[in-house]
Amino acid sequence: MSTTDPTTPEPTAAPAPEPLIEPAAPPAAQPVAAPGPEVVETEVIVAEVVEDEPVVEAVATAAEPASPAAPQPQVVYVQPIAPPRKQGNRGIGTILALVATGVFAAALAGATWVLGWLTAGATGFAFLGEFKFWLPVVVFAVAFVLLVLLANRANWWAYILGSIFVALGVYFGTIGIAVLLDVVLRVPAPTTFGTALVSPFVIIAALLAREVSMWFGSILARRGRKLKVRNAEARAAYEREAAERRASTGY
Repeated sequence: MSTTDPTTPEPTAAPAPEPLIEPAAPPAAQPVAAPGPEVVETEVIVAEVVEDEPVVEAVATAAEPASPAAPQPQVVYVQPIAPPRKQGNRGIGTILALVATGVFAAALAGATWVLGWLTAGATGFAFLGEFKFWLPVVVFAVAFVLLVLLANRANWWAYILGSIFVALGVYFGTIGIAVLLDVVLRVPAPTTFGTALVSPFVIIAALLAREVSMWFGSILARRGRKLKVRNAEARAAYEREAAERRASTGY
């Protein structure tokens, strides 16, 4: 049999701890509307078109300052200076050679008339219609034009020496062509080469060819000196202008 102390209190049960956060109440259910046809409002704009009066719609946009572009490399084109062209004596010299040919023909006609008057007493100019008279004239024209083309702006001494070759060309050219025509075409001419060498007409033609070519050559030589001075001045001006352009542009 157990005994109980009346003075000892009986143990009591510990109280349950209270929750710190109360649970949130569930949201109340909201009624969901049933899906229905969607209504879209459409605005119709009717534009009235007026004939012969176009409608211009201007849209104003705010101008924004453009950002500065990066500098682009510039290409500088420098036109090169063409060097001066040397002036020659060939063009004018050829024309002057043809003039000299006319003078040579006139002098040869006069000398032939005097020769005919001294040898046969003839006083006419019937020889102008003969081929042998014009043969040295043609040879002189060819020989003097060749001299002008070769000498160009040469000094007078070049034309003095060249006149000798013109005279020899007239002398031997006239004889050779005359003999050739006599043999091939039977044109009246000296029958032998030896006879033609001592022909007074051929000798006079050669002497006149030297004199005419020498004096006309002096005219061309004088003009050639002037052309040399002009060419030198033009070259100096070209060099000076080219140096100034290189100094200013670096090219």
